[in-house]
Amino acid sequence: MTNALGFTCSCYGTRHAELPAYSPTTLNLKTNVHARPVGEHPFVKREPTDHPLAVEQWTGMAWERVRTIAEAVLHPTGENS
Repeated sequence: MTNALGFTCSCYGTRHAELPAYSPTTLNLKTNVHARPVGEHPFVKREPTDHPLAVEQWTGMAWERVRTIAEAVLHPTGENS
C-alpha cells in the first residue's frame, strides 16, 4: 500500500490503549500499521501471539463476544468508573 505521497507505509508499533474485556492487559501489544489511501483509516494488525486480542483478530470472534467487549468499554464498572 502506498500513502498520498506514493511511499509504501508499513510501520511497527505497540498498542497504547487498554481494553477492559481482556486479561492480560492489551497495553504494548505488538502491531503493524499499514497505510491506506487518503481518507481511509490505517489498517492495524496485531502480530500473531497467544494474547486473546491477537488470537481473536486472527481467527475472528462471535457477535456475542463483540457485544461483551463493547459493553465493557461503553459501560465500565469497578474502581475507575
